[in-house]
Amino acid sequence: MLKNIKSNKKGFTIVELLIVIVVIAILAAISIVAYNGIQNRGKQSSAQTLASQIAKKAEAWNAVESPYPNYCKLVTNTSNATGTGTGAGTAGCTAGATTGPGEAKLDSPGVVSAVAPTDEKSVQYARCTNNGFIVTYRTFPSGTATITGGTATGTCSAA
Repeated sequence: MLKNIKSNKKGFTIVELLIVIVVIAILAAISIVAYNGIQNRGKQSSAQTLASQIAKKAEAWNAVESPYPNYCKLVTNTSNATGTGTGAGTAGCTAGATTGPGEAKLDSPGVVSAVAPTDEKSVQYARCTNNGFIVTYRTFPSGTATITGGTATGTCSAA
């Protein structure tokens, strides 16, 4: 005789498992987007802070020695520096013998660049012909913003 045996198997169906996987994937996608936004805001804040520090150093130079320094004077912290910046830091510049104002000495000249900034760790400094300057920094995810000082008009360059 065959007995009617009911099986008492417990478990999840494939549909239930798929629903859980989809919910986890949606939560992961939301987290990644939020994380990238937070990371970009942090990078932009870092770049803006660096640009502000460089602008303050240029303002300090102007207050002590007037006019604003050109690129090579700022990065070498010498009043009679020569050359034209060609990249980051002192590339393309020759330091002079006369030391510039101590208030304007850069802690890390390598963070200042004569060319457009590529990340949050560098800024571009350019002196303008009408006694002013522009400091350009990266905004994220893409773009740039500027901080100006003095009369930032006319031609602005690293020369």
